[in-house]
Amino acid sequence: MTILQNNKALKRLVWIASVAIPVVVALLFSLPAPGELDAETASKVYLLPMLNAFFNGTAFFCLIGSYVAVRSGKLALHRTLNLSALSLSVLFLVSYVIFHTLTESTPFGGEGGIRTVYFTILLSHILLSIVIVPLALWTTVRGLQGEVERHKKIARYTWPLWLYVTATGVIVYLMISPYYPV
Repeated sequence: MTILQNNKALKRLVWIASVAIPVVVALLFSLPAPGELDAETASKVYLLPMLNAFFNGTAFFCLIGSYVAVRSGKLALHRTLNLSALSLSVLFLVSYVIFHTLTESTPFGGEGGIRTVYFTILLSHILLSIVIVPLALWTTVRGLQGEVERHKKIARYTWPLWLYVTATGVIVYLMISPYYPV
C-alpha cells in the first residue's frame, strides 16, 4: 500500500507538515545571531535569496501553465506542472531555511510610502504562505488520488492564493535585495 492509498497516514503527514513548516520558519527568527560570515562565504550565501526568487517565479509560471493546461484538457501536463510548482516550493523552503540559519534578517531600508507598501506585501505574503501549505498539499493529494470534484473544489481557492504567494515572494526579494550587506 502506498502513502497515497493510506488515507490515515496521508492525513497525518499533511497536517504534520502544515503545522511543522510554519513553526520551523518562525523558530528561525528566534535562533541566536549567527557569527559574521567571511566575504567569500557571504557572497555565496547571499545568492540564495536570488535563487529563492527564481524558485518562486518559476513556480508562478508553472501554476499559470497548469491552469491553461487543465482548461485545455491536458491533464498530464496539468499534473506535471503542479508537481513542478510543489517541488519548486519545497526547494524554496529548504533554501530559505538554510539562508536564514546562516544570516540575520536584513532590515528594509526604504522610507515613506514604499515602506508601507513593502510591509503590506510582506505581511500578506507571510500570512498566506502559512495558509497555502495545507491548501497546496490537500489539493495535490486529492488530484493524485483522482478525487476530481474534491480537487477542483479546493483548487478554486488554492490556485489564486498560491499564485499570489509565489508572485509576492519575488516582489519581496526585489524590494529587499538592495539592502543586503553584500
